[in-house]
Formats: sequence, structure tokens, C-alpha cells
Amino acid sequence: MKYCYHLLVLLVLAGCGGGDDGTSSQSQQEKPTTTLLGENTVPTDARFQQFETYLFEINPADFEFSGNRLYLKVYLSSGNTLYLGQIDKQDLFAFPISVPIKEQAVRYDLFSDFAGDKAVTGESTL
Repeated sequence: MKYCYHLLVLLVLAGCGGGDDGTSSQSQQEKPTTTLLGENTVPTDARFQQFETYLFEINPADFEFSGNRLYLKVYLSSGNTLYLGQIDKQDLFAFPISVPIKEQAVRYDLFSDFAGDKAVTGESTL
């Protein structure tokens, strides 16, 4: 039994062999030989950002709301809320938002405390 086990292990190891077939690709980049950050340079056009900052602006006076209080919700297509709160219905409202680089637009809902006003839903391109 012991000899059968050893024979089986040797066959498996022989089958796992392989090795270099001499066709290594020269297009692969060499691995750095050092771990010092100053010696491992990157291209000048490389980007390490994951978020971009934009200025979101909305003028509530453009929408004719009758209610006394206006509320704004600004969110991404994924549903993540960037802002939710009350705003002044007479003044331009602007604030900076940080969004993932892949986002092309943010969505917003504008609504008032008056039941007769319809909510406004829109999209702002970044």
C-alpha cells in the first residue's frame, strides 16, 4: 500500500511538470528591483484619484414653488445621497460635491412642504 501511494505521488508530480518553453514575452514589464518609492517612477499622465470635486448649483427661484420650505436631495445613480436638507427658496444654492471619477451626472429632487407643489426631479451633468 505504501509503495502504491508513493508511486501515485510521483505520477502526479511528473504530470504537474512544465517549465519554460522558451517563449517568454518581452512585452511584460520588469518587476522593480527595489522597494524605495523614489526609485519606482510612474508615467507623468498616471492618475491615482478615485474622486473628483465639482460645484453643484441650483436656483430654486427657477421653479415656482408655493411652499414656504424647500428641500433638496442630491444623489448618484447608485443611490448614494450627497446632500439632503432644507434650502432657501429665493437664493442660488451651491456646494462642492465629491463623486467617483466614473460618474458623469448627479441627480436631484427638489420639493416643498406644500401639498399642491409637484416635486421636481432632474439631472446635472458633471
